[in-house]
Amino acid sequence: MYLVLNKKFKKGLTVAAVTVPIIIIAVVIACVISGNSVCKLSRAGIEDNGAVTLISHRGLNKLAPENTLEAALKSAEHGYGHVEFDIRRTKDGVWVLMHDSDIKRTTDGEGNVSDLTYKQIISCRIDEGKNLDDALNGVITVPTLEQMLSLCAENGLMPVIEIKQGGTEYIPELLSFIAARRNTDMMIITFDREQIEYISSFINSGRTTFVREGIELYWLTSDLSDETLETAAKTPEIGVSFNGNKAGTQKEIDAFTEKGIKLACWTIDSPSKLEKLYERGIKTFTTNRIIYNLAEED
Repeated sequence: MYLVLNKKFKKGLTVAAVTVPIIIIAVVIACVISGNSVCKLSRAGIEDNGAVTLISHRGLNKLAPENTLEAALKSAEHGYGHVEFDIRRTKDGVWVLMHDSDIKRTTDGEGNVSDLTYKQIISCRIDEGKNLDDALNGVITVPTLEQMLSLCAENGLMPVIEIKQGGTEYIPELLSFIAARRNTDMMIITFDREQIEYISSFINSGRTTFVREGIELYWLTSDLSDETLETAAKTPEIGVSFNGNKAGTQKEIDAFTEKGIKLACWTIDSPSKLEKLYERGIKTFTTNRIIYNLAEED
């Protein structure tokens, strides 16, 4: 395993590569590369070498509004190989990127996505405020799933699709839509256990052209409790992504891995927390940004 740094940082370092993965994390935590106490993994120019998989949460949302094409592009620019985004279905059946059921928080409009047509939604503008460059003010619109998949393909990003809308009735349509546009590996994640099980069975049934190879499915949970383990163990091919700020003791992690259940965690912004979870066997992390000191956040 090797740690690769941008030319900007190589000059001031005596070591350009570290062969032990855990040292990678320690170096990141300890670094004050440019004299700042805030050390952002993406800003440090670390290229993903497989030791740790970092997924940008709703795109690199600290540099651009969440769930936008701009945030996804920032992910690519700063070395992320994976971008997570949320999708919901409009009244007329168009899948768009939106975390909340209502568009009010992130746009200048309001109303539930499921009650609005696509035309109504794109007539609104992203006005999240923070991270919105003046040059883009009044310009950015809510992107579609199709637009995001195209952007990911063009920029070498692996899509991590979180389905926010509950239910299973539209899953065949959604998977067929994705299958027709898929040209890369991807993850599909959801908090809805029934939904993720349905997706798994549908893909395995052969009722779609969606090829299971290269697809990772994760059930999102808050904890790694015995109850969660009992449920997850019924379909070990579906991974579990847990809240790494509330769960993830060595005992909990071992219990799941012993059952053959792959694990990931969200949303880790502290390098020290990442290091602990990495030492316990977690390799995949969703993050808004990695900072050296949470107290010194923006």
